Amino acid sequence: MYLDKIKIKNFRIFREFELSLNAGLNVLVGQNNSGKTSLIDAIRFVLGTNSHDRTYISESDFHDSTQHLSIELRFTNIDKQAHRFVEHLTHEGYEEGGVKKRRSVLYISLIAQNTGREKRGYPYIKTEIKSGQDANGLSVESEIRDFLATTYLKPLRDAESELSSGRASRLAQILNSSQEIKNDVKAILKVVGDANSELIKDEKSIANAALKIRYEYLYNLIFKDDQDSLGAHINIAGIKSDQVDDLSEPEQRRHLRTVLESLSLTLTEDRYIQGLGYHNILFMAAELLLLEQEKDKEFPLLLIEEPEAHLHPQLQMKLLKFINSKVTSSTVPDGVQCILTTHSPNISSKADPSEVIMMNSGRAWPLREGETKLDGSDYSYLRKFLDATKANVFFAKGLLFVEGDGENILLPTIAKLLGRPLEDYGISVVKYDNSGSWKRFARLFLRPGKDNEAESKDWYPVNVAVLRDLDLWPQCAKSADYNEYGFVDFKAPNPVTGSGGNESYWENDNPGTLKTQIDDRKSSHAEGLNVQCVEVFVSDRWTLEFCLARYGLFEDCYKAVNGSLDGIDTIAAGETDDEKKLDIQATYIQSKVSKTDFAYKLAEILESSLQAEIQNKAAGVSSEDIRAQFADELRTRLPPYIVSALDYLTIGRDAANGVEAVSA
Repeated sequence: MYLDKIKIKNFRIFREFELSLNAGLNVLVGQNNSGKTSLIDAIRFVLGTNSHDRTYISESDFHDSTQHLSIELRFTNIDKQAHRFVEHLTHEGYEEGGVKKRRSVLYISLIAQNTGREKRGYPYIKTEIKSGQDANGLSVESEIRDFLATTYLKPLRDAESELSSGRASRLAQILNSSQEIKNDVKAILKVVGDANSELIKDEKSIANAALKIRYEYLYNLIFKDDQDSLGAHINIAGIKSDQVDDLSEPEQRRHLRTVLESLSLTLTEDRYIQGLGYHNILFMAAELLLLEQEKDKEFPLLLIEEPEAHLHPQLQMKLLKFINSKVTSSTVPDGVQCILTTHSPNISSKADPSEVIMMNSGRAWPLREGETKLDGSDYSYLRKFLDATKANVFFAKGLLFVEGDGENILLPTIAKLLGRPLEDYGISVVKYDNSGSWKRFARLFLRPGKDNEAESKDWYPVNVAVLRDLDLWPQCAKSADYNEYGFVDFKAPNPVTGSGGNESYWENDNPGTLKTQIDDRKSSHAEGLNVQCVEVFVSDRWTLEFCLARYGLFEDCYKAVNGSLDGIDTIAAGETDDEKKLDIQATYIQSKVSKTDFAYKLAEILESSLQAEIQNKAAGVSSEDIRAQFADELRTRLPPYIVSALDYLTIGRDAANGVEAVSA
């Protein structure tokens, strides 16, 4: 049995919300205020918790000041537990393999109405818990709600106090539910009774303290005729070993509970103070054990908010691996169902992509197979290569996928100089590993069958820009005795088969057909993934570095590779064709760049140029005005595809299309 679907209307951030859940692990990820906690609370409000946290609907829980809200939960695979709620079952028809069948499911709904009246000075909100689809069934009695109550681990929990002794402590619950302890009640009580008898023997310090309280204080405060029946007695659990056999079974259980509630769970025998992280691990271990021990008596649903609290990255990943070993799966059919929220890329990277549910603005986008454009091989790849660095894609407000280290290093600086710092827009830059992996990350954010603009409400609302190199070589880069700037060897195809060689990578020598060749190349590089909120931006010419030099930053690039501008006038000095001269200058830079060093040095040069203009500003001109002027001038010197990509991410598709767009 598991919770397979939740439908919400008018609860907090959710106006109309529906989500199917996995039987095992569900990892809710997303930005702040995306709806993760509200989803957890919706489940808690319907089912309650084993720790009996107080939950109630308040005025602020109604979406946009509406007066009615509902939360509907559907449970499937209920055959083993169906006897507990026969009168509440719903029998639904479904189709499997072309055959029509029927199955029993359980609906539990919370319905709340803000009556507009007050009771004792507070708004009176009427709530009901009912069964049946659309809450058309009976009211759900407390016995069923007790069975369905969830185990909830709140964020920023005080694990140490949760593990300490006290009434209904976690440790007492674990021990009370242990079958081994149930079978050994008498033996435990006899040990406690023996200890009690030994402690209160005559002349013992504890016994003497009790006598002092009795004769010097108590008897001076009560009546004479009460002194024969009353005294001061110190004992452990109120039991002596010779009394155990005379106790009834309920009395034995009551005394045992008293003993167990006096115990505490610690990390070390000497009770040396430990950090919050390990206490959290110990607390979650205890909760999982309790949930497993009681799974035949209560619905095994575990809700965890921010399990990463106080844990360093390696422990976070180890924790998720352990939780995954306990949840329902093909190898653990009777495991628990777990729904957890996280802001941790480390946890997200270790979850299977099919277990991840992205939340954004009160909506959910599961990544399970069939709900994205990923295919089976894509999932296999992501399981291996979705590391913590790339897992930050689940939390970003915008994503920039880049092909190389140069883009990864340089583009954040360029965006800042344009007055669009990426961090201000919540944009993450992710370097993909090879020419094919970008397609897998793009498909992660694409919903199948939703490419039409009319279905844009179903698109994942995060702009994704993918940068790719055109990788067409200009003729001036060809190695030849007559070409001092050439450094790429031309390789002709096999004269018989026509295969091999690198002829297809060279630009056409005819200027009239070059534009068509470049446009076709850009279109093929987009590979049909320029849809929904994904945009592929292909470089206008060969590579990023080539384009930077060709479109206006040649002097800066020259200085980045040579350390100064000495000799710059000699590059393509004899060329009279302006377009060819630009190609030669850019080819020179391309032949000299060391990707990482070049990007760092060019970023430093551009930032230094801005600082120099600020220091030399005229009287009465503000630094803000200088920055704005610098940004405007820099835009005109950057490759158009870079400008379009940054505009798309920071001001959106419509605004970006107002700029000279050159994306495929």
